[in-house]
Amino acid sequence: MNYWMVVTSADNFRHDREHLKFAMQGLPLRLKRSVQKMQPGDRVVYYIMVLQKFGATATITGDYVEDSTKLWTDDDEFWPARRPSKADLILEDDELIDAKKLVPNLTFIDKKKFWGVYFQGGLRTIPEDDFRLIESEMRKIISDRQRNSHPEDTPCPRARRSEAEYEDLILSLPLQTKTLHDRLGEMLEQIGSWLDFNTQVRHKITPDHAYELDVAWLRSKNPELAIEIQISGNLTEAKDRLAHARKFNYRKVVLVIRESQMDRLNLLMKHEHDLRNWMEAWSIGSIYEMYVAGETFFKYYHRLIEAVYKDKSSLALVE
Repeated sequence: MNYWMVVTSADNFRHDREHLKFAMQGLPLRLKRSVQKMQPGDRVVYYIMVLQKFGATATITGDYVEDSTKLWTDDDEFWPARRPSKADLILEDDELIDAKKLVPNLTFIDKKKFWGVYFQGGLRTIPEDDFRLIESEMRKIISDRQRNSHPEDTPCPRARRSEAEYEDLILSLPLQTKTLHDRLGEMLEQIGSWLDFNTQVRHKITPDHAYELDVAWLRSKNPELAIEIQISGNLTEAKDRLAHARKFNYRKVVLVIRESQMDRLNLLMKHEHDLRNWMEAWSIGSIYEMYVAGETFFKYYHRLIEAVYKDKSSLALVE
């Protein structure tokens, strides 16, 4: 399977979305050889030039054809080099993803300062990880859209506990560490392990770096999520450690803090535009809820996907 980026105009994108439903991918004959290399099952992401935004993904479904039947809006181009396709994810105009925000994490862009040149030419292959990153951002947007359009389907929130109650609950859990700070780190390490990340506590940002992260989630050795737990002490130092993590390619950074620290954090982040856009602040209670829910879910999930032969005289119901 290959992953492709198609560069299209805003008019053609809207025409595709509203009329063709991305059922056909057309490109000029000068790109015929590239279109012929596409195979059924290949994935496509659409980049809208001028707007500099991503708008949709699709899957190639059929063989190469040449056809000059007019399908798109351009008066001087029929886009005759074609492949049948089907839409996967489609964003509305107010949902389109600003490419500039993803540039720091797109590996096919070597020279970030001149990123625009990598979006020229009509069609190019991109790495799978880059495609998955773009599509994951689209899925988040569509999930929010669906949730907002059906608020009656949203589960009623459970009764909210106080921060002090969450602290007591965390301190009562059968964990190896003792302090609230270390227990939060242990819980986040375990959650990452359930999700098949390589999880580390007190992990150096790079082997020779002075800063350590409280928790790091890695894909093999590749950085993914950097977490600082700053429920006491210096917020500025925690913020600086996460800023360094972003510089060394962590895709996202998280700060676990007390509710009373939010005003101070927002004051510190006022001029940290890039870091702020990649950071989330999580409460002590949110970590507890995620851990407890995950403990139940993954107990059954790992049993469900386990594929091991066992000699059985009869079956027992999993409860």
